[in-house]
Amino acid sequence: MTVKHSIPCGGNEVSVRQTDSDKFQVTIQSQVNPLGTGNVLETFSNLDDAIQAAELFCKLHAAAKELGYHLEDGHFVKPDRPKLHVGMLLHEQTMPDELVLLLER
Repeated sequence: MTVKHSIPCGGNEVSVRQTDSDKFQVTIQSQVNPLGTGNVLETFSNLDDAIQAAELFCKLHAAAKELGYHLEDGHFVKPDRPKLHVGMLLHEQTMPDELVLLLER
């Protein structure tokens, strides 16, 4: 896998990696454990879409954390609240203010 894009994101690193099948994975990896390959958040067929999603994820992650949510198995989760699938939010290009409205319902 080749890293095509990488950004710091709240103590983590979000990367776009090109797979052997010419797909692009948006992954998150803790900067504390840089030896791992990270967890795949979503896969895209277009590099530009994947880069845009990586940038958007950082904004969504920050907004979710402010409301007490955390990332777990590709979802934003909080006890006693419905979980939201990160991949769906990225494909729908959900903006941080829209996410806040969804999470506050």
